[in-house]
Amino acid sequence: MLYPTAVTLLSFSATTLSSTGAAFSATQQQGAATSSIEDLKGLALEIEEARPIADGTKFTYGGYVQLDAVSSDYSGGKPANQLIDDFLVPSLIPVEPTSGADNYRSTNMHSKSSRFFLKTATETEMGKIASHIELDFILSGQGDERISNSWSGRIRHAFVKWEPEENRSIMVGQNWSTFFNVSALPDHLDFVGPVGTVFMRQPQLRYTADGLELALENSATRVTGATYDNDSEGIPDVIARYNRQDGDLSWSLAGMLRELSYEDRSNPVIRGAHDAKYGYAASLAGKWKMGQDDLRFMVSYGDALGRYLGLNAFNDGYIDGGGQIQTIDQLGAFAAYRHVWDPAWHSTFSYSFAEAENPGVGAFASTGDLASAYQSVHASLNYVPAPRLRFGVELIWAEKELEDGRSGEVSRFQFSVQHAF
Repeated sequence: MLYPTAVTLLSFSATTLSSTGAAFSATQQQGAATSSIEDLKGLALEIEEARPIADGTKFTYGGYVQLDAVSSDYSGGKPANQLIDDFLVPSLIPVEPTSGADNYRSTNMHSKSSRFFLKTATETEMGKIASHIELDFILSGQGDERISNSWSGRIRHAFVKWEPEENRSIMVGQNWSTFFNVSALPDHLDFVGPVGTVFMRQPQLRYTADGLELALENSATRVTGATYDNDSEGIPDVIARYNRQDGDLSWSLAGMLRELSYEDRSNPVIRGAHDAKYGYAASLAGKWKMGQDDLRFMVSYGDALGRYLGLNAFNDGYIDGGGQIQTIDQLGAFAAYRHVWDPAWHSTFSYSFAEAENPGVGAFASTGDLASAYQSVHASLNYVPAPRLRFGVELIWAEKELEDGRSGEVSRFQFSVQHAF
């Protein structure tokens, strides 16, 4: 048997060991916790160093992949520029010569209209700051169709937008022109669509307050009679637009003031023939929602529409015999009806025209070769079996008419597949 003293000693030893073990365990746990915190701090620093964007910035991306198969029949012979095989460019429609021409047919498949964009949005004490960069592959000067079809990318949009408060913003960079109401553009498979639409992207500075937009945009002049484009304008294009929503109707009214200018600098150090003139333009556009359907429209008029209308369907003006710039009154319009047959099927039908009041032969000797009118008809059927996946077919007919009465037509069938992401 154990003596009381021994029992007491054993009891004391057990209690001491238990206390010591608990203290040691607590110390271990505290050390482990401290080590874990330090590890997490180190990991956080590593993440911050590797972060591709600033803390507090939201990053998004998107775009779509698209295949276009286009079969065209030109009544005026082979186009001088094959760009029109990718999408409808009204000014490139070949017109038959006075001696007549044989029809020309072409089939073209490409994925150049595929696009990709990156966006950021950062909330700050001074409001939200957002950026947008977007690329596609149309108008590529690189690659060919023989082997790799390696078309290069190009900038569509590149801008920064600062919103110091709700419904007020300042945007700088390349974006859709303020003169162009993009929401009114018809839902066509063709890259642009109607011949009578305004269509323009360019560098600019834009201020927006509620429904009012004011912008200074990049200026450029192209006049008939000069063998070169010009950038000798003294002021940017000045544009104002008012946007309004009335029930199911959203509409906008835009006005523009431009300085048209040319300067012969064939000898860079000597100023040759030159002139400058101011011109104007206005555009009314909108969308009227009718349940699931909608009607989209645009009417534009002015003596300086020029490059803004129908992918430069008409030039900004012409140079008369005295070397002076003369403007041309121009009109463009379209109406497009979008109908939803059921959740998976929808169609768009549109008619469009554009015309110019060209000078007489006495004012401009080559007036007979100037384009005087265009018109186009589009009809499409689209099948959307799953969200962001679309199969579509479109019939297109367009005509170009010259001042001397000659004309040319293009009839086109387009099949497209698009997956947006």
